[in-house]
Amino acid sequence: MQIRDTITITDSLSSRFIVFEREQVFTARKVLPVDSLWNTTVISQSHMGKIREISTGESYLESSLILLFIIITLFFFREILNTIPSIFKSLLSHKEHVRLEEKLSASTQRNITALIAALFFPIFLTITIGDTVSAYSGIPGWLQFVFGLGLVIAYWVFKSLVLKFLGWITKNKHIFNLIGKIGYNHLIMAALFSTPILLSRFFIPELEFSLFYKLLIYCIVLIYALYLIRVYQTIIINRFSHIFYIVYLCSVELLPIALFANFLLSYQ
Repeated sequence: MQIRDTITITDSLSSRFIVFEREQVFTARKVLPVDSLWNTTVISQSHMGKIREISTGESYLESSLILLFIIITLFFFREILNTIPSIFKSLLSHKEHVRLEEKLSASTQRNITALIAALFFPIFLTITIGDTVSAYSGIPGWLQFVFGLGLVIAYWVFKSLVLKFLGWITKNKHIFNLIGKIGYNHLIMAALFSTPILLSRFFIPELEFSLFYKLLIYCIVLIYALYLIRVYQTIIINRFSHIFYIVYLCSVELLPIALFANFLLSYQ
């Protein structure tokens, strides 16, 4: 079609109007919908500096897990707040573990906090290292969370049954019940001290993954070593032999870890 363009040139004597006619062909442009600007994946930066894709399903999973944990934490915030001072005191004192069990209300609040700490690790490990595990193994995030939660529950049940059995064999249920409660306290410690490390994945995205998981492992291993020391003190104070502690250590504490490590190595 023809288009008429008019150019006006004005000077002090007269005004002139020049009209140009030109041909222009208009082609219809296809308007794409807004959702075509993104696909079903979201681009983000991986720990190795490369571009990776996270499915919207995994993004929804991470958001749901964070929201779930925040709701649970807020609902039991008073119990958590009352338990934390006792946990820090027990960090340097074995007597504080015993004193904590003497108060029913404090012990109940501690048990609730321990349940939240047990839920803490499957949730935040899935959020922080789930993408790395998926990249190497192809296991989706939701399955990692289910596996982690199932592992925590299985170990919890196993440990409770073994401690009850030992209490029945030795006819001293109080001691092994105390050992189980000391384990609750150190589980809460592990959650408290590993929280800054886990949050660093959100606030310091350029942090190398190798450094991240080494810090996390060192933190958990130190807390676990402290727990074994408290178990040793509990057993020796109650006049059990060192041989009994070694048998307990190998069969109850180290054997599950060895079996789990063997499972991971065989899976690889």
